[in-house]
Amino acid sequence: MTPRRPLLALAAALVMPGLGHVYLGDFVSGASLLLAIGLAVPVFARLALWAPASWLCYVMLLGVVIAIAAYAWSARHACRRAKQAPNVALRSFQRPTVYALYVAVGYAFVLEPASAHARDHWLETFVVPSASMMPAILPGDRIFADKTVGQSGGAKLERGAVVVFASPNDPRLTFVKRVIGLPGDRIQIAGSTVRVNGAELTRADSGEAKSVDPATTYLVPSGCVFVLGEQLAHAIDSRTFGPVPLANVKGIARQVWFSHGPNEGVRWSRIGHLLG
Repeated sequence: MTPRRPLLALAAALVMPGLGHVYLGDFVSGASLLLAIGLAVPVFARLALWAPASWLCYVMLLGVVIAIAAYAWSARHACRRAKQAPNVALRSFQRPTVYALYVAVGYAFVLEPASAHARDHWLETFVVPSASMMPAILPGDRIFADKTVGQSGGAKLERGAVVVFASPNDPRLTFVKRVIGLPGDRIQIAGSTVRVNGAELTRADSGEAKSVDPATTYLVPSGCVFVLGEQLAHAIDSRTFGPVPLANVKGIARQVWFSHGPNEGVRWSRIGHLLG
């Protein structure tokens, strides 16, 4: 018989959710805690996309808070149980090799797959470093992107949507721009004037693009979208790298969840700001 040490139970629970309870001989509770904590944020990521648009970042925040609270509670509970545990014979799984296997399996088959699935199919965060999308998006904005675009029943890609995409010229580069044209659209750009299928767009950009004479015309091919930055004079967009294949679109920017500027510090008023 080996007494269960509270500090070891606490350390185990902090290393991997539920491991503290496995160390105490309660494998079912440990595995249940691992699943509950590991799936909390991914589940709330899916719920956030079903909630009203303005609630997205707050639903995600709730999921993070619940996961952290459950994690902290499980560690404290394991420590308290260890103090009260009687000296009884250890079960067959209460040994270091099983604990190590639990950590490996928990990470490889629960924590990593759950977070990767949520990130790849539902919701992902991005940091915007440049000013090409001002005033819609400021440098230092942290945004949520809806990854359900293109999926059955997922988000629809429409003109005016702000999208996150891989550069057609270099997939390692990620850009955030506004969709101006869909497949089959005719785009005309002359200076700061943009026309789509003959209709002039009303734009909120504050920069003036260099005059183009005559107007440059683009026809958006099938399976692509045409994107522009808000600051035409300073943006690298479809005028430079051409139309963006739909396969390169990673998601639709939905909301700012945090923002920090080098001079202003935290921009509290930007938190929750809707995009698009």
